[in-house]
Amino acid sequence: MPPLNPPSSNAALKRRPALPNLPSLPPSADERTLRIALVTEYYYPHLGGVCEHVHFFAREARRRGHHVDIITSNIPGAEPQPHVIRIGRSQPVYANGSQARITIGLGLRKELRRVLARGRYDIVHVHSPLTPVLPLLAIEEAECPVVGTFHTYFDKSNGYRFLNSYFQKRLDMLDAAICVSHSTTVALERYFSAPWQIIPNGIDTDVFHPSVSAPPAIRKDVPSILFLGRFDPRNGLTTLIDSFRRVKGKGRQAQLVVVGDGPLREHYYKQAAGDPDITFVGAVLEGRPSYYAHSSIYACPTTKASFGITLLESMACETPIVCSDILGFQDVVVNGREAIMTPSGDREALADALVNLLDDEGLRIQLGVTGRHESMKYSWPRVTSQVLDVYHNVMGRVAVRV
Repeated sequence: MPPLNPPSSNAALKRRPALPNLPSLPPSADERTLRIALVTEYYYPHLGGVCEHVHFFAREARRRGHHVDIITSNIPGAEPQPHVIRIGRSQPVYANGSQARITIGLGLRKELRRVLARGRYDIVHVHSPLTPVLPLLAIEEAECPVVGTFHTYFDKSNGYRFLNSYFQKRLDMLDAAICVSHSTTVALERYFSAPWQIIPNGIDTDVFHPSVSAPPAIRKDVPSILFLGRFDPRNGLTTLIDSFRRVKGKGRQAQLVVVGDGPLREHYYKQAAGDPDITFVGAVLEGRPSYYAHSSIYACPTTKASFGITLLESMACETPIVCSDILGFQDVVVNGREAIMTPSGDREALADALVNLLDDEGLRIQLGVTGRHESMKYSWPRVTSQVLDVYHNVMGRVAVRV
């Protein structure tokens, strides 16, 4: 099948999915059900790891009988959804080498206070707690125990350095501080002190699995290398395109399938320079498993990440990985076990790893099978149970204090 060229794919790139269309799960019931508020700056139609984490945790907790509301901001393209409460307006900003979001609008504190009071929540769970605006407001305004989950790895933060006492005070207001990985604690401990608990991101191993139909964009005549992620400089698409040219220069036939979107799309189109072996698909929400499962290799040359959620998605689909050897990825994969890791930003090393894996079908199968087995440790039922245990422990401590 001929690749999609940039002009014909613009319409698809501009469409923003509202929510993933997932299969229904059989209901369950925990012994004690809770009213839970999840507060986040990031939710659909924004695409990213935090909103995925929030959505899948809420789905699993609701399946167990808990009431879960997601409190977030209004973002263009967002559609009304049950138990999603939107206040203020989401404004994109550039921070920490990436595009972030903050909520703006008059009367935000008062409106959030009203939402929290009306919800009569047992637990308020704030994601990315020390980032403005909604997370910090929720910490200050909640009248029940507050749990925070930290998702981000960063090298340094001038804001945390200059306003350390302000942020440490808000951190101390949390009844529990969860980090998704060891690398997240490494970043935070440069500035703050807290009794961190590590609970990883989860993966829906029923949705992400190898037995899914193939997407039309992936060719059958050559092996395919998949890139899947936001068009963000830290995700390394520039590095991968250059490495892909080196792969072809070594006489290997292959297709590079690029799944993602972002403000830098025109930049990457120009870099691809009309290469017929580079296919831009656009943003994909529901169909991601099919791209993983029917790709020969998932390439992830990201330079900075707190956790490799896309690595888990690929592993669950039995697809071998070539990725950067950054700290956040070392928390998820082991070099030679389910992935081949290369020095971050090293185009030649990335190209060599891709060539070696393209040439070795046995190794691809071995890495893929091991990856599927390892991914089961991160299933959402297991991760959700760990988070709910934190809730119950927190509530028990608060009850004792009262």
